[in-house]
Amino acid sequence: MTKKLAMVIDNDVCWGCDTCELACKQENNPPEGSRWIQVRTKGVQKINGKLKLTYSPARCLQCSKPPCKEACPVDAISQRPDGIVLIDPEACIGCKACIEACPFGVMQFNSEKGVAEKCHLCYHRIDRGERPACVDKCIGRCIYFGEIGELLTRLGNRRWMFVHGSEIIINKKKLEIE
Repeated sequence: MTKKLAMVIDNDVCWGCDTCELACKQENNPPEGSRWIQVRTKGVQKINGKLKLTYSPARCLQCSKPPCKEACPVDAISQRPDGIVLIDPEACIGCKACIEACPFGVMQFNSEKGVAEKCHLCYHRIDRGERPACVDKCIGRCIYFGEIGELLTRLGNRRWMFVHGSEIIINKKKLEIE
């Protein structure tokens, strides 16, 4: 049985340095303006009685039942046995149905090529036995990568999030996606 892979980001540790974005751009060379991983600033929030500027790196969560794949009218989106969701740029017709179907707003449209694009966990690196570029370069060490079960065991009660079917699982609490 193939292990399911995931990337988990501990938002409590991220300080918004954007190194993950830079690593992704250097590794994958997306067009200018595309951000396959994007550090979003949530703004100042009161946490445990103290004001804190919070960050949340957003990227494709490699859903176990990807809505983008379901929405694609030409089957240009596939899912590998390890869970990585890929877009075939040769098959994509640029209709943007997948972008509209993504509940997290993390898919991009490459207007130069006329195709949809997204984080693919640097599958080319994984196939060589390496980790995704953002994981290797994260100076805050807040991005984790590996088999889902191993990550959950390793991270324990830390804040984590991944998508399983139509559920988002955060800190072992399930939230339904509509």
